[in-house]
Amino acid sequence: MPSDHGAGGQPHRPLLVTGQPELLERLLRLTDAAAVEPTVALDPSTVRQGWVSAPLVVVGMDRAAACLAAGLPPRPRLVLIGDRTVNKRVWEYGADLGADHVLFLPAAAGWLTAAFAEFCDADRTPCATIGVVAGRRGSGSSTLSVALALAALRNDLRTMLIDADPRGGGLEPGFTCLIPAVRDGGGKLGVGPGVGLPAGGERRGELSVITWDEQAGPELSSLAMTDLLATAHATSDLAVVDLPWQPDDAAAVAVAACRTVLLLVRANPQSVMTARRVATAISRHCADVRAVIRLNGTPPPAAGPSEAAPSEAGSHASASGRPPAQPQIPEQVGRALGVPVAGVLAGVPSAFDDQLLTALGLLDVRSAGGSGSGARP
Repeated sequence: MPSDHGAGGQPHRPLLVTGQPELLERLLRLTDAAAVEPTVALDPSTVRQGWVSAPLVVVGMDRAAACLAAGLPPRPRLVLIGDRTVNKRVWEYGADLGADHVLFLPAAAGWLTAAFAEFCDADRTPCATIGVVAGRRGSGSSTLSVALALAALRNDLRTMLIDADPRGGGLEPGFTCLIPAVRDGGGKLGVGPGVGLPAGGERRGELSVITWDEQAGPELSSLAMTDLLATAHATSDLAVVDLPWQPDDAAAVAVAACRTVLLLVRANPQSVMTARRVATAISRHCADVRAVIRLNGTPPPAAGPSEAAPSEAGSHASASGRPPAQPQIPEQVGRALGVPVAGVLAGVPSAFDDQLLTALGLLDVRSAGGSGSGARP
């Protein structure tokens, strides 16, 4: 019998939240009949990622109050298993949780078995969700998000790019920077050889872009974000989420669903200091946070006894008596942030997008079909 699987589980696995042995035994018989393997959680506070990413969540009445107390966001395809039809609290908890269905066993066993089989197809490759966040305003995280999505498209991945930053500059500047037809005034976001896609042959990749309607206002509800992520998990191989520098409720849901969050950081002390606070906040909700170091087009200084040669501006003390900030080598930045370094960006993101996707385990280096100019590991 499965025990508490902790924070996530697999994206194609249903999530069962109950501590009642008899109910759990019944549910496991139904998942066996549907030929799916569930993730089982006793403590709902440990399953935030699975709560968002699981294709179906089943909550026992014994854990309904605990789910509400944990502040878990509303989500689609949520089922509450009641204990007695005459118990008025069942319907109250169902409404409070936003459950799609309130069921009673064994009467609903056939329906629930069919739902397990329909929504939890283990043969389908699960969608990976990657978040991108700036360590400091203006770092270029939106452009990096667009570059990753275009690289995934070029490598035949079904991809959804979600703009989760309503107060940011949007995704259009990233497309303008990275697609020649847009940058040169063509104005149309077409897909062709100019994007780095193969000139011929069958293309299996798709790219869906979810961005903001300015008339809708600067807020996105956590329920809307959960719906977007559920759609991405059902239809895509990769979801890239452009996260806001200052998170809101919807961004917190997105971070909890991310397998990995990339933190884009400029290699200077001021940016690293700010990014360290961002990394700490993101790490509370995502276990895998990695840094992408931006060098502003200059190669990283060679490591050595002095770590970096002083620049012309750095050879003189500033008016405050302190030397101006010097660029830092990527290893220094990673150590200062307390997170591993996923990649080093010396120019525009498209120069290493395939390399980064490969490092994240999203591309097979032997079969990657893209033409990114970065060297692959």
